[in-house]
Amino acid sequence: METGVHFRSARLSGRPPYAGALVLYGALFGPDRGPARLTVDMQDWARHEVAPWVLSHAGHPVGVAGFRIGFGEDGLELSFHFLPEVSGQGLASEFVQAAMDHAVAVLREDSFFAFVEADNAPSIRILEKAGFVAERRRNGEILMRLNLATRQEDRPSDQAG
Repeated sequence: METGVHFRSARLSGRPPYAGALVLYGALFGPDRGPARLTVDMQDWARHEVAPWVLSHAGHPVGVAGFRIGFGEDGLELSFHFLPEVSGQGLASEFVQAAMDHAVAVLREDSFFAFVEADNAPSIRILEKAGFVAERRRNGEILMRLNLATRQEDRPSDQAG
């Protein structure tokens, strides 16, 4: 499987999911869920070349984050999961903004959604800072949406009339 860098921000690089990331997936999602999550991500990448990336910072794996095709929802699903030891460094905020830019420029997408646990205030703040708004709550999660096309339509025109 190709593991070249497909995503970059100022401090992060992202590679497609690969079997060698099993330890990271286990640390993020637990030993029971990690292997299955990695398998799904690798299959999604093989089918669509859209799946969360394995993110590295300073040469070390620090998270799994990116997009999935939103079957059943409009747009791409954004998710981001970072190791606790890198919390508070601004990597998640940096990732979300750079990922939105990447999705618009490379994937040609302008509609996004994310599911976030209702008690995960840091992730909610990160998404709100990027322009996401809460749409509905269900089963302890909040569905948040961002539609960049709608936001651009709401901006006043810069053209003089």
